[in-house]
Amino acid sequence: MGVQIFVPDIPEFTPLLDGARKTGGCTVEAPRSGYWTIKSENELRFERRALGLGPALWNSALCGGFQGRIEEYGRDVLRIVSDD
Repeated sequence: MGVQIFVPDIPEFTPLLDGARKTGGCTVEAPRSGYWTIKSENELRFERRALGLGPALWNSALCGGFQGRIEEYGRDVLRIVSDD
């Protein structure tokens, strides 16, 4: 089943999408019903500072929903792993 994050199709989340595109083993699907989909087979990992996201956007990074299990969601690291 893998891991998925659903990201609202608004410009403020572009750094998250760009970061996902640069991550090996990660795909970004075009928006459907107003949400981009970031997918990976086993894990998604992002660093807030590397993406240049402020705290407010970082804290709302999962507002569109996700599939998987949150392994870490701290001040600077978001890591979601597969439930499988």
